[in-house]
Amino acid sequence: MTDMERVGKRIASLRRERGFTGEGLAERLNVSPQAVSKWENARCLPETAILPELAQALACSIDSLLLPRELFILEAVYTDGQTHIPVTRFVDDMVRGNRLNIYVNAQFVGEFPESDRLRLLTVKFQTPEGIFYSCAAQNENLTLDQESGRLTGDNGGAAESFRIIGAWYGNEKSFVSVMGKLEHYAYFKWDGIPVNHETFPSNPASDDTEYLTVVYLNREGIHAISCPENRTLYYGKNRTWLQLRDQSKCILKGIDRLSWGQGRDCPWAGALCAALEYMGEKYAYHQIMGMSGACYRVCFTDVWDYSCTDALVSFDFVTPLERTIGFSLRMVERLEKEGRRAERLAIMEDIRNGRPVLAINLRVAPEWGVITGYTEDGGRFLCRTYFDQEIFDELEREECQDQKGKREVFEENEGYLYSDFWPFLITHFGERSPGPEPMEILKTSLGALVSSFQAEESRGYHQGKEAYEAWMDALSRECSFDLDNDRENALRRLDVNDSMLCQLVDARKAAERWLTENLPLVEGRRREELARMAQNCRAICDTISAFQDRVQSLSSCGIVSDTVRVRGVSTEELHREQIAVLEKALALDEESCHLAQSILSEQDEGAV
Repeated sequence: MTDMERVGKRIASLRRERGFTGEGLAERLNVSPQAVSKWENARCLPETAILPELAQALACSIDSLLLPRELFILEAVYTDGQTHIPVTRFVDDMVRGNRLNIYVNAQFVGEFPESDRLRLLTVKFQTPEGIFYSCAAQNENLTLDQESGRLTGDNGGAAESFRIIGAWYGNEKSFVSVMGKLEHYAYFKWDGIPVNHETFPSNPASDDTEYLTVVYLNREGIHAISCPENRTLYYGKNRTWLQLRDQSKCILKGIDRLSWGQGRDCPWAGALCAALEYMGEKYAYHQIMGMSGACYRVCFTDVWDYSCTDALVSFDFVTPLERTIGFSLRMVERLEKEGRRAERLAIMEDIRNGRPVLAINLRVAPEWGVITGYTEDGGRFLCRTYFDQEIFDELEREECQDQKGKREVFEENEGYLYSDFWPFLITHFGERSPGPEPMEILKTSLGALVSSFQAEESRGYHQGKEAYEAWMDALSRECSFDLDNDRENALRRLDVNDSMLCQLVDARKAAERWLTENLPLVEGRRREELARMAQNCRAICDTISAFQDRVQSLSSCGIVSDTVRVRGVSTEELHREQIAVLEKALALDEESCHLAQSILSEQDEGAV
């Protein structure tokens, strides 16, 4: 091959490499397309005056164009996996006699942005046999010739076109190759590579941030990427590239909506169900209520506060649930402001790992909901709460043109709303472990029934038997419902009373389903006792529902004022009727408590 032919092939190869057409290169050099064609077809050499502009356009030196060589550097990048500095011309000028031998260190190029990451050199080069790739980490020699250092990029199919050729863990001060680790982890077909001290060896002497730095080949060429510890390096589509996802925003898609009146009226249990379902744990609402014991709850506070309907305000139903559900649950309560930053980071990490976070007081009022994502680097949380339906209805009305901007934000955030407040109680899902046997779960549930029914007042909240008695006593005092002299407080008490009745019905419906579902676990007398407990729950629901229907009927007839706006007791007669209803419910729950004690007293599980 003549020197003219070598020069022509070199120009053509570099032109294609840089993405120019013949016409495009000619236009850039202010020459005719025919001139470029003549150079590439070895009919003539470029004029001397045009060589500097040609070399600049092709990102090479004049010598690399004209000197008879068989090793050419097409692209060289000095990088820390985050910042990438092109050094093609510099590296190409280091080729001597079709051989490159270069030492990669911190002084390799002039100014480099401040970084504590490992730095390395990636190279794309050409020989008569084709185009190849190579790389070297800092403080290593990179040696290339026509025989050594050659790695091909495209090996055929899509699955084969991705290949990791270098991987290190550490930082600029200290690092080790982890190629063996990555080859091992490839077996598991993870969606991403978690970068932490469990998956990769950490230098015991290092207190600085460490990174996983990876060099890989795909159809597009050679690439370097760096991922800091405690983040994840994800595979792109069809596992053909690696990427760091935007940490400023992360949203868990598809968590169910929450609302009252859908058979999940306990927000704590409803939020738990939605979060667990997202994580692939198919617990029904009545099972969460049953395993925790919340299906047996009744609570009352003398100040008639809405908080008495919160499942956790008076009794610890978390511990029974934690024993049975298989997840450890970590609760964070009433953080001072100086603790928010660490907790915010913990919430963000859970979201990135696909775990929703439960919290109370996310929107409108203190009720349980689910943190479903975050935006603005954790500055704002997204959520599901029991107060969302009104906003959904408003946004979905086509005639509300003024809601267009809000609707766009709503859709951009995967149908979630922003939280209004910093929550004062937060629950994180911890490690998953095998749960106990079904009989042990049932015993834990019945134990929660007995404990909560017999519990004493806690922080101003009456529980179980005490709650029924305090509730009936409060109903017997007419002054509590004086609409004429203390209308605001009377209406609030009526509303709280109605909410408590609804919550009691919801809980006992769940208890009936839970107990009936567990009947196959027991035999003989114990089975009859469990069935009787389920019947008691049904009787409570029927009795309360009949009373609620009567109040509603009286309201429709105008006997109870429409201004009350609730189905609560607003006459002396209805006070007495509700007290009778609660007396019956108390008797039935007390019998169920005794039956549960009887079942639990049986120590020989074989007899059970």
